[in-house]
Amino acid sequence: MEKNITESRDKVKLQNNIRSFLLILAVLTMLVIMNFFMVYNQIDIGSIIGRNLIILCLLSIYGYYIFLFYKEIPFNQKLFLVLIASSLWTASIFIGENAYFFMPILVGVMLIAININQQLAIITHILGVALIGMILPLPMMFYLFYLPVGVLSALVIIEAKERKKIIYVAGLTSLFGVVFYILIVYMMGLELNLTEPLFIFSNILLSIIVVVGSMPLWEAIFQFVTPTKLLELMSEDHKLLQRLMVEAPGTYHHSKMVSNLAQRAAKAVGCDAIMTKIGALYHDVGKLKDPEYFIENQNGGPNPHDQIAAESSAQIIIEHVAFGVKLAKEHKLPKGIVELIREHHGTSLVGYFYHKANQYDDGIAYQEATFRYPGPKPSTKESAIIMLADCVEAYVTSLDEEDRHLDRIREIIKEISNQKFMEEQLDASPLKMKELPLIAEAFIQVYNGMYHERVKYPTNR
Repeated sequence: MEKNITESRDKVKLQNNIRSFLLILAVLTMLVIMNFFMVYNQIDIGSIIGRNLIILCLLSIYGYYIFLFYKEIPFNQKLFLVLIASSLWTASIFIGENAYFFMPILVGVMLIAININQQLAIITHILGVALIGMILPLPMMFYLFYLPVGVLSALVIIEAKERKKIIYVAGLTSLFGVVFYILIVYMMGLELNLTEPLFIFSNILLSIIVVVGSMPLWEAIFQFVTPTKLLELMSEDHKLLQRLMVEAPGTYHHSKMVSNLAQRAAKAVGCDAIMTKIGALYHDVGKLKDPEYFIENQNGGPNPHDQIAAESSAQIIIEHVAFGVKLAKEHKLPKGIVELIREHHGTSLVGYFYHKANQYDDGIAYQEATFRYPGPKPSTKESAIIMLADCVEAYVTSLDEEDRHLDRIREIIKEISNQKFMEEQLDASPLKMKELPLIAEAFIQVYNGMYHERVKYPTNR
């Protein structure tokens, strides 16, 4: 056992060393190329040393910024960030100052925005423009043009996740670039070259085509959840959802409802609504192992839990999480979805069977630990929302028909939110106390569409 643990630690240590080496190699390669161009442009040695020190300071501040605010970014995204940024900055330097409107800088800012984070993309873009400007003798037009156009690109490229908006994004960004260039030309009192707006329009349009067209490549290499992948996962034709519909129809309909609740709540608190929706759709796929042991699939038939001990019942319930993670990995679901499945019960107690066990007259003092999910607790807002939505929907579904009204549902949502908070199930997530009422109201909005007062039509006599 100890040997296996040691081997596992050594393997992780080796992987971390390889990852660190790749990151350092990418940065060093970029620095070598930058120095080559400074020598090539006949910059004196004192200026080269000074510029190198400034570049190292900027990169150090950038690295510290990522460490402070983006600790949760997994290694594959960090590697993508470094490789994309350094390679495109290097390509821009090779293109040189005579054709800076053809630099592929915008490709980098859009790729980082759509795959990782918009704010990080903007910071990286500003740093890239500064570094390139320190290496090449570029005119003021370079800075005035690329800084605002790059920021706009990072802000609007997210819309391209929906295919129907790709043309809108391409048109808006390209048109903005052309108009902004013309305004800069007139502001600086320069002569307008009619070919340059055409070059700018082509560069921006081509950059967007490259970004959107290359998404499947990044999905395969860096395991990103691309828009195409999201569409596949939401489709009812997905194998796991098909299995749920056939083998565990009650669980499938429960998951659909949890998905609606979670998506509305995610929008209310400003987290990833699409990822939350998909995570909720798949959160209970582990119930495919023993669907008949879950009440939503029993349809009023005999309850198999009546034939086994409460401890065994609890283990069957608890194991659906681990089996769900296993199925998700087998079907190559994104890592983020796998973690949502793993965390959606946290370390909650399977209370019904724990209390049932302690009612046995067998003299055994049953421990809570045996009846608790292994965790981990929700580590993201998305995961915490799915936990709350799952509990609320299960509780509401268990109510008698006459009790399913908005006042009672509102009470249930408050009770469950308070319970999860008091049990410290939400402690590991960045969800704030002030966001719980927003989530509760989002849940109510969904239920309002189902259980609102209806007009009673007169019967024909």
